[in-house]
Amino acid sequence: MVEPVSAVLTGISLVKASVDFIKSNISTAQDIGDIIGHVDNALNGQQQTIKEREKKGADPFAVENVAQEVIDVKLAQERLYEMKSLINLRFGHGTWEYILEERKKRIDAKKKAIKLAKAKARQKQEEMVEMIRNIALVVGGFIFIGLCAFLGYILFISKGVAHPVEDEETCLLYRPKYYLICINESRERADNQLYLDYKLQKDNWIIEKD
Repeated sequence: MVEPVSAVLTGISLVKASVDFIKSNISTAQDIGDIIGHVDNALNGQQQTIKEREKKGADPFAVENVAQEVIDVKLAQERLYEMKSLINLRFGHGTWEYILEERKKRIDAKKKAIKLAKAKARQKQEEMVEMIRNIALVVGGFIFIGLCAFLGYILFISKGVAHPVEDEETCLLYRPKYYLICINESRERADNQLYLDYKLQKDNWIIEKD
């Protein structure tokens, strides 16, 4: 098999080189597979000539640009028509149309695969963002609960347990009034209150008045 057309060629040069290759080798080609790559090159070259005509960098009002771009597109169409005739003559009527149909299927399949890959990547990114958001919410919830518990301890528990908690069995030695003082405050407070009440009962407690 002869060497393919160089990939460095572009536009109308690629079309001409591909068509010339097929003209030189069409008689010895055993099947479409021997020339299909050059057909692709020619069609790609035609698309490049169209893009070059629409290229933003070219001045659309310059006579030389308009003339060259229009001529290149026209030449590409003529060379492709010549290629079509050669292929249909060698492999039978309708072969060119079959090639174009198969080529379109490959292009559409490639576009679909690219679109699907982008959709999957976007979905994966969205799932990652959602997972990070959920983790942040859970962690934030634990932090909030922890802060509430800590503040509750500081504001309520720590103030309510500023005294040592007495053993319930020890506090049972007191009568109900002093038992509650012992349990809720301390045995020392219960003893003090018991002593104060005892002094008051004996009328031996001195209350200073202003």
